[in-house]
Amino acid sequence: MSSSASSSSDDLLPKLPEDVIEEILKRLPVRCLLRFRCVCRSWRSTIDGPLFVALHLNHSALDPSNRYLAYLHLAQGNPLHLASPRSLCSLSSGDSLSMSQIEVPFAAPFSRYRFVGSCNGLICLTKISRIGLRYHLSTYLWNLFTRKHKAVPRSRVGSAVGFGFDARSNDYKIVRIYPRYGAGDSYPYAEHPVSKPRVEIYSLSTNSWRSLKCEVPTLSCSRATVFLNGNLHWFVSHHNDRFVSRLKYLGRDRGYGSILLFDVTSEVFNKMALSAELLRKVCVSRVVVLSLLNDLLAVCTSSAVGLYPRRRSACSIWVMKEYGMPESWTKLYSFLVDEKVRGFDGFTMNGELLMVIDDHERVSWNPITRQFTYPPLVMRSNLVTVVESLVSLEPRPMPLHLPVLQIDSACESVDIDM
Repeated sequence: MSSSASSSSDDLLPKLPEDVIEEILKRLPVRCLLRFRCVCRSWRSTIDGPLFVALHLNHSALDPSNRYLAYLHLAQGNPLHLASPRSLCSLSSGDSLSMSQIEVPFAAPFSRYRFVGSCNGLICLTKISRIGLRYHLSTYLWNLFTRKHKAVPRSRVGSAVGFGFDARSNDYKIVRIYPRYGAGDSYPYAEHPVSKPRVEIYSLSTNSWRSLKCEVPTLSCSRATVFLNGNLHWFVSHHNDRFVSRLKYLGRDRGYGSILLFDVTSEVFNKMALSAELLRKVCVSRVVVLSLLNDLLAVCTSSAVGLYPRRRSACSIWVMKEYGMPESWTKLYSFLVDEKVRGFDGFTMNGELLMVIDDHERVSWNPITRQFTYPPLVMRSNLVTVVESLVSLEPRPMPLHLPVLQIDSACESVDIDM
């Protein structure tokens, strides 16, 4: 469109106040806004502006219909040998189910994908590709609503990864914790000298990784990460003795648990204690997963009950009603599952708990009706919740009132020694 034609279209449009136009546009889905950018230069400037992006995100966060459950299909067989192209399905958060498939733009054959987490509409995920006899790690940031993605500079494979937003500097960060290597470790760690755990941080504003000089606890840390109140959270087990660590690997010792916090803004680690009652429950549970329930930090546990072959799972859900106060941990629900629970995926927007049972089948549990349903999800898949947004992957100043949506990552109960 020529500049004269664009000017003519500007003149033909109704002369509404700018604030009225923004109030109308902020209520529209991203797909419509991307089309309306072509209406005229003033609309394009408004929609692309950081103030409107924040305004739209604020409004989108308040509407449950703008939150989705995205999941990656995992092929049967060796998970490191997936066919291309991959596809995502978005699952509406309401009672009615609607799915749409989106092709992953950076898909590649013989690769495995996994969600790290999401924040303000941006999804962070990793890709492990096999090239010859070696595996290579790639990390991507992706806004699946604007169809934009960004390849993050390569780094080594870490045992714990988190993705969050630094509200002070208006920057998105990826935190990667590398394990402790020492004598007695199996290949490929045996060739490494004894070393302490270390941390690297990726900044979207600089598009680079840097090492962080800080004390990192020597922990066994789950991959499931929750971002809440500016902190990344991992559930951890303390294993300072290698024999105890081996027992943990064999399933004969559960260890004592706590929650590791990483302040994305100040870039320091802290620990969050559990209540005595929750700690006792964690110590006898086979599966322990962090999640979010109504913007509260939650812990989901599962332990085996009964005798073989009639083994069942006793599950419980705990929430921290006052953030940072260990004594506020409260058990909300407890229920029995007639099969072995292998893991928890977290909560949907309507409060139902998704879990993985035998044969990787997914079950949804409604805490109100206490009924189980089988959602039409692929049995082998990786899930994350995401909110619809216009947030850009290009480094640029953002308004200070940009909201920080508390979105947890795909949950799983795999422990990795650090």
